[in-house]
Amino acid sequence: MNHDDIIAISPPVPSTAREPLFVPRAMTTVVMAALGVCVLVNAALLVAQLRFHRAVDGSYAAVQREMWVGNLTGMRLLAFLVTGIVFLRWLWQMRVNAEALMPRGHRMKRGWTTGAWLVPVACFFLPKRIINDIWAASSPPDRPRRTDALLTSWWLLFVAAQLLAFPSTSRGPLSTEMAGAALYVLAGVLGIGVVRRLAAMQRARLHG
Repeated sequence: MNHDDIIAISPPVPSTAREPLFVPRAMTTVVMAALGVCVLVNAALLVAQLRFHRAVDGSYAAVQREMWVGNLTGMRLLAFLVTGIVFLRWLWQMRVNAEALMPRGHRMKRGWTTGAWLVPVACFFLPKRIINDIWAASSPPDRPRRTDALLTSWWLLFVAAQLLAFPSTSRGPLSTEMAGAALYVLAGVLGIGVVRRLAAMQRARLHG
């Protein structure tokens, strides 16, 4: 954390009285870099899947390409795990800041900032609800908005990718796992935009 990132603000609620308010520049960069790695890994996996699905069954090339698919799938899981950890840590600080900026604008308790991602089924909509509230608190006071096209598009692509990116017995070029990888690439690109935009919005609000 850089010294310039720390903003001296007197929060309007006691719960944030001892909590530093800052937009972590270094962590924001790390989150965007991690998302970029996810984009690259999913793009490589998509190419490997396409090559595997075009290979002749039982051929040496098919065996080699299947190994590449398996290795890249494992790399994707590792990239998602690391990205998830740094993203949630970053999002937690965004929520702390958002509570100070708009104390009564949050529909769920702070603990759900991380817990919502772990609840089956609910993880497809509860995190978006929390991020919407953070977005509203971070938006300009004269134009408060809970979401916008970038945020909604990212979330829809992310959810669709999770629903499609699972192993399939299909060998066609439009199999679900390839569609999932392609959607993860698009979601990752938009996710970088969301992180950058939200950090810039909060920085403007805190400095203002």
